[in-house]
Amino acid sequence: MSKFSIEFKESVKTGGNRLGQLIENPFKNFAASKMSLGRKTMCVVEYTDLMNKTHRIVCNNRKQMKEAQLFLSIFKKEAASIKGIISEYPVVMGRIPKRFLTELRSELKEYGLSYAFINRLAGY
Repeated sequence: MSKFSIEFKESVKTGGNRLGQLIENPFKNFAASKMSLGRKTMCVVEYTDLMNKTHRIVCNNRKQMKEAQLFLSIFKKEAASIKGIISEYPVVMGRIPKRFLTELRSELKEYGLSYAFINRLAGY
């Protein structure tokens, strides 16, 4: 047995704790550019519509996340315009008065909303 192997064995015995610390953290000596190659993360894009229903779209990468955000931005724009139209009408006791419902229906019919849905938005 060589002198070097005996010294190595003794250093491993005495410094075994240090060796264990190096093994516990495998990313300790990684370059910063290599960290992006880690596990893929999964994200969830959530959207709450006019009726307070939450819609969740699961995305596995950034491309899918951007597509989901672009898709949901269409609904956000429509919801903002519908809320703008509804805010033009007076609200009494949490409802839009019935005399304004025909005007409201004619304006919201352009967005493809049904009469029942318009009635729910108006509070009836």
